[in-house]
Amino acid sequence: MLKHLRLERFKNFEDSGLDLGPLTLLVGTNASGKSNLRDAFRLLHGVSRGYTMAEIIGEKWIEGGVLQWKGIRGGTREVAYQQAPAFALEVTFDGPEPSQMLLYRIEVAIGPNGTPPRVARERLLIEGKGFVFDSHPDSNPPPQADPLHLAVRLRKKSREGWVGPAVSFINERPVLSQLIEHPEVKLEKVKEMARHTISALASMRFLDLSPEAMRLPSLPGQTILGDRGENLSSVLQAICEKPELEHALTEWVRELTPLDATEFEFTPDQTGRVLLTLVEENGQRTSVYSASDGTLRFLAMIAALLGTQPARFYFFEELENGIHPTRLHLLIGLIEQKVATGSIQMVATSHSPQLLGTLSEASRSDAALIYRLPNQACARIRRIMGIPEAARVVQTRDLARLHSSGWLEDAVAFTDGPEAAL
Repeated sequence: MLKHLRLERFKNFEDSGLDLGPLTLLVGTNASGKSNLRDAFRLLHGVSRGYTMAEIIGEKWIEGGVLQWKGIRGGTREVAYQQAPAFALEVTFDGPEPSQMLLYRIEVAIGPNGTPPRVARERLLIEGKGFVFDSHPDSNPPPQADPLHLAVRLRKKSREGWVGPAVSFINERPVLSQLIEHPEVKLEKVKEMARHTISALASMRFLDLSPEAMRLPSLPGQTILGDRGENLSSVLQAICEKPELEHALTEWVRELTPLDATEFEFTPDQTGRVLLTLVEENGQRTSVYSASDGTLRFLAMIAALLGTQPARFYFFEELENGIHPTRLHLLIGLIEQKVATGSIQMVATSHSPQLLGTLSEASRSDAALIYRLPNQACARIRRIMGIPEAARVVQTRDLARLHSSGWLEDAVAFTDGPEAAL
C-alpha cells in the first residue's frame, strides 16, 4: 500500500506531502489542486510503464496512430511550479517483506523549449537500511559519462558498507524502468526491489467515468474496466461467472439503486459484443442503453471493486457525480468494506459535504483538505483532523456542515496565513 506522496515544485505544489490511508478523500475548492494530485500519481504510473519522460509528460502514440498514453495536463510548460527548471515526486510504500518500507524518488529537469525533459536524480531506498540505487549517494553524484546519461550507484554489501559500482543509464527514461534488463546490473536483490516498485506503481487505475463509454457493448473476455468505463458489460459478465460475486453484485445494485434486480443478462450482437440488461423481479428489463447515469456509475464502481482483475490503487474524480445524495452513504459503505480487506486502496476527490460527513471515523482521519491561502499561488495539503481545533469541533458539529460553511478553509487560513505569525 502507498503510504505517503511528496510533491516538490510540481504543478501548483511548491513543497507538500499527502499521507495516504486505505481510503483517502480529498476535498477543496475548485482550482485548489486536487486534480494535480491525480497528475502526480499518473506520472508515477507512467514511470512503471517504461515510457520516456517526454512520453510520460506529453503523449505516447503507437503504430496505427493509436494514442496509448495521454500525458500530464499542461505538458512540460506547466508541469513544474511557476516554470521551475525541475520538479520532484517521492512516494513511500510497503516493501516485499513485513514491516519493510521503500522510498522511491525521481527528480526531473525541464529544459528550454525544444529540449526533452530528463531525469536529474533518481533513487530507491529501503528505509533504515540505505539505498537500493542512487544517482547521488551522499549528495555526491558519480562522474557522468556525458549529458545524455546518468551514473547510478547500486547496492552491494562490502566491508566498507553498502556501496556498489556506478552503472550508466540513459537519462531520458527513468532508471527504474531500465534497471531490470540492464546488462551491467547483476545483483538479483536490486532487481527484486525494482520489480516490486514497478509492480506497486503499475497496478493503478484512474477512473473518470463517462456514461457514453459505459453504454458501449464490449467483447467477452475484456475484463479490465477502462478509465472512462469502457468494457463495463464484459467486466460485469466476468463477475457474474462466479456465483458468490454475482450474488454480491445483485445485493449492491438493489441497495444502491431503485432497481429490484434479480438477474443479469448479456445479449450478444452480430459482432459478438455483449450488452448488459438488468432484469427486475417483476420482469422489467433495463439495458445499459436506457439506464440512468447514476446507475451506470454505481455499476462501474462495483465492477472496479469486485472485478476479476482489480487494481491495487484507484483514483476517482468527483466520487459523488450522478449519485443521489440519499445513496452516498451506501456507496461509501461499499468502498470502506472493500478497502478494509487490504487488497485495494482508493484516493477520491469530492465537492460533496454530505459525502465527507458519511465517512467512518477511520476514513475521516485520512481525509485531506487541499487549499490555497489568499493571494498565494502554491497549494497546500492538510489532514482535516489535523487542523487545529477540528477534533474538538466535530464532536459537537457535523463535519458536513463545517465543510459546506467554509469552516475548514477559514481554519487553515487563520493558522497558516500571515496573521498566524503575528
